[in-house]
Amino acid sequence: MFQCLKHMHKQVIVSLLFLIFFSSYSFLPGFAQSKPERLLSEDYDVWSCDWSSTGRLVFSGKPKGENGMALRVWLYNFNKKDPIPWTGTGSLIDLSPKWAPDGSGVVMIRRRVTSTDTQGLPSAVWWKAFPSGEGLQLTSGPWDADPAWAPDGKKVVFVRGDGPNRTALAVVGRDGGKVKNLTPVSEAVISTPCWGKDGRIYFTRIERKTGKSGIYVLNPTTGQERVLLRDEDDHRFPVLSPQGRYLAYVSTRGLAVKENKLIMDRGVLYVRDLKTGREHKVTEGVSMNGAPPVWSPDGKKLVFFSFRSKRPAMWVVKWDGK
Repeated sequence: MFQCLKHMHKQVIVSLLFLIFFSSYSFLPGFAQSKPERLLSEDYDVWSCDWSSTGRLVFSGKPKGENGMALRVWLYNFNKKDPIPWTGTGSLIDLSPKWAPDGSGVVMIRRRVTSTDTQGLPSAVWWKAFPSGEGLQLTSGPWDADPAWAPDGKKVVFVRGDGPNRTALAVVGRDGGKVKNLTPVSEAVISTPCWGKDGRIYFTRIERKTGKSGIYVLNPTTGQERVLLRDEDDHRFPVLSPQGRYLAYVSTRGLAVKENKLIMDRGVLYVRDLKTGREHKVTEGVSMNGAPPVWSPDGKKLVFFSFRSKRPAMWVVKWDGK
C-alpha cells in the first residue's frame, strides 16, 4: 500500500510540473467548444462575407449551380429565411464586400468580365450605400483588391496591383478622389489588409521567391513596417476582433501534410491575444486560399472560409476567449 501511495504521489508531482512548465509558454493550443456550422444554406456558394455592427450579413456568392462568373453581393438577415440579391451586375463580378463602421453601406471589388489581359480581370473599388443601393466607383484600377475600412470610416485601404506579383498598399477617401500609396510597390503578393483601432494596418505578404506568407504590421502615418509573424509555416488573413484585443488568422502551423496529396483546406484558424501574446487554436480544415476570417459584432463568434462540404462556403464557430 505504501509503495502504491508513493507511486501515486510521484504521478501527481509529475503532472503538476507538466502543467506549470507548459503554462509558461505563450502558445496554448485548444480547440473551440463548438462544432463549426455552415453560415448559410447549402443552396448558395459563398466566397466571402462581412458582419455589420447591427448584425446584418453581406456576402459575395451565387445560387448553387449558376455560372461561376455570376458572383454578386447579397444581403442576409438572420431572422429571415432567404438572402436578398443586392447587385445584379450582368458583365460585372462583385467581390469582397466590407461594411462601413457605421453600417451606412459597403465597399467592394468589381471586376469586368468583358475584357482580360495577362494580369487577369480588371478590377476597382466601389462604394454601395445602404439601403438606397446608390453606387460610386472609388478607384480606377485596373487591378485593385481587398478593400478594408479605417476605424473612423473616412478612408479605405486596399491592395493595388502593378503587374504580375507586384503589389502595394494604397488608400482612398470614402468619396473617392486621389489614391495614395502607403507602401512601395514590391515583388510580392500583398493581400487582406485590416485597419485596427490601434491605428495600425495588419496585412499578408507572400514572398515571390520563397512562396511563404507572413503577417506584417504597418504604421500608415510614419510608413514604418514590422514583421508580426513569419517563420517556416504559412500565416495569412489577419483580422482584429471588434474591440481590438484579439487577432484571428489562418496558418499551416501544427498540420502534418502528406507529400503529393492535394488538401484544399490545409489551414488552421488561430487567435492571438495581443495583450498577453497567447495563441489559441480554434479549428482545423480552413482554406488558405479564400476569404479572411470575420468576427461577429460581439466578438463571440468567428466565420471562416472552407471547402469542407466540397463547395465554397463560410462556416461559423463560437469563440469564448479562453
